[in-house]
Amino acid sequence: MATPTATPAAGSRAAHLGPERRRPLVLDAALAVWMEHGYRRTTMALIASEAGVSKPVLYACYGDKHQVLLALLDREEQRLIDAAQRALPETLDIDNIEQVVQSAYEAFFTAAVDYPASWRVVFEAQQLVNDEIAARIRRGRTLIGEQLAALVSHYFASVSAPLSAREARLIAENMLALGESNAALLLREDGESWTIDELSASVARFVLRAWPVSA
Repeated sequence: MATPTATPAAGSRAAHLGPERRRPLVLDAALAVWMEHGYRRTTMALIASEAGVSKPVLYACYGDKHQVLLALLDREEQRLIDAAQRALPETLDIDNIEQVVQSAYEAFFTAAVDYPASWRVVFEAQQLVNDEIAARIRRGRTLIGEQLAALVSHYFASVSAPLSAREARLIAENMLALGESNAALLLREDGESWTIDELSASVARFVLRAWPVSA
């Protein structure tokens, strides 16, 4: 299982680096602190301690906690967007759509399991009352939704009557929401245990239940 880059041990003194080279290390430290304490209890003092730097060095990299956590959110969200885009097929196998959708969900769920900290940061951030954070998340989500809607439109036009643009967007939104909610299910420690293969196959069957099939 892939994990985020390890952060320096708390209390250790990092080598001298300029702000540009130090910022990724600060974000690694901020991620570790967020995972342990949550957003609201994360402080610049905790981040500095985790990174093994003084507070003046930390403030040379980022002006305040808000700047650190926005930069962290950008990095972790981009990691998830990249994984989601890799999960989407470049072309559709019309005759084997169930396998295509299952494989996409499998890749999506694998990314969640490989980067659980990224998922926690992005989805916990959505619960915060902060218009700037909400807008950033919507932009990334819209990008994936548009690509998914294009694939849905292509499939329906190939095997049935074409969909309107809003119908394609609705289907794409529901597919994306299922991916997000079931990725969260995989990361939960309580409840029923699912493997990635089992969950991706089950979700794919559910999604395609009302879809037309190729002749």
